[in-house]
Formats: sequence, C-alpha cells, structure tokens
Amino acid sequence: MKKGFVMLIIITMLAFMGALLFVLTGVSGKITFQTNQIYLEAVRQNLVSSGITWARHNGAKGAETIELDTAGINARNARLSATPEKHGQVTIIASCSWGGQELKTNEKYYISARGK
Repeated sequence: MKKGFVMLIIITMLAFMGALLFVLTGVSGKITFQTNQIYLEAVRQNLVSSGITWARHNGAKGAETIELDTAGINARNARLSATPEKHGQVTIIASCSWGGQELKTNEKYYISARGK
C-alpha cells in the first residue's frame, strides 16, 4: 500500500514538473523574441545614425545613392545606403535581420551643414 502511494506522488510530481516546463518554455520564447526585437531596433538606430553622420561629414549633393560599409557595426545582414538630396536632406535606407525578424527603414532626415 505504501509503495502505491509513493508511486502516485512521484507520477503527480512528474506531471506537475512537465506542466511547469511547458509554461517556462513559452515564457522563454517570448523573452527571446523581445530580446531579438530590441537588438534589431538598436542596430537600426545605429545604422541610421551612421548614415546621418556620413552625410554630415561628406556633404555630397545630388541623387547618387551610396552603399555604406556596415562591417564596423557588427550586425549580421545589415545594409545601409544614403542618398544626399537638396536643401540639407538625406534619405537613409537601412535594414537588418536577426532570429527570423527583420527591420527596415526608408526615411528622409534633415542634416545641418558641416561644421555647424
């Protein structure tokens, strides 16, 4: 009789631990997704800042799109291009991907002249 009771407790504990692992696995998946999303947003902001900085220092005018090197940012699958335009504007196109997620941006920014 005692052996049956102990076996029942062990089976109940295993079921409880299985349910707990199932819940924790779901939570860790959400945390991983959110962490990847935050990482991608930080990379995207770095790419945009790099493009704006490049445009400020080079001050090129015209509509020639320049593909900028993203190796220094240390982000996989990152791309950055800048198109200087008239009136101190630059169009920045940036994209990055990580963990099955991808962020893209295509926006115009106003920049100040070099030295100001």
